[in-house]
Amino acid sequence: MVKKEDKKYKDYIDFESPVIKFLDGDQTKLAEAQLIIIKALRINKNMTAKEIHDLYIDEETKKHRYTIKTIYRYLEKLEEADLVKISGHRMTVGKRLSEQLYTRTGNIFFKAKKEDVYPDVKKKKKEFHKKLHTVLQEISDSPVIEFKDFDNLLSQKSDFEQAFNKSVVEVISKKKVLTELYSEMDIDEVNYINDLVSLLLVIIKKPDLIKKIQKIYKE
Repeated sequence: MVKKEDKKYKDYIDFESPVIKFLDGDQTKLAEAQLIIIKALRINKNMTAKEIHDLYIDEETKKHRYTIKTIYRYLEKLEEADLVKISGHRMTVGKRLSEQLYTRTGNIFFKAKKEDVYPDVKKKKKEFHKKLHTVLQEISDSPVIEFKDFDNLLSQKSDFEQAFNKSVVEVISKKKVLTELYSEMDIDEVNYINDLVSLLLVIIKKPDLIKKIQKIYKE
């Protein structure tokens, strides 16, 4: 949902979100639980509770799935977690009372590692690595290194990518060119670019690890 310009009202903004905000585990979990609101505020910047309420209209019945009170409760939880903030107010022609505007506390949210948010992720990742190890074993005549070593290599690669991703995000707000570039991108583009940059940095800056990965197959 993208807001259209409407000359019937005027927004007065008191708070501009910084480009980057790093989230802890609890904030990440709540942001993902309220993804509809979080994504809408990334696109529209400043929205009223009514506009947010309209995000929850059922396409078939054309009725709201939740009451406006529920939306205010969602917003209150997001405010308490410092994910959403009142950014100003809107004055509408013909109305005496203004409406509060809500915005994100960061244009780009850098989420915590999934392992820090969901305890079972580490176990699932190990299971995924096990399946990957089996696939590699079956598609080649050469024996693959022991699973323990294989799992360790992939875990190291993942940790380095996460670290590089964070370092990239930290630089964004310090470089005008990057600030402008990232402000124009949607969140899918941001994630795609950052993931590729992080992967390339691992390849460039961690050659010893890459060499070990290249030797997955035993000679």
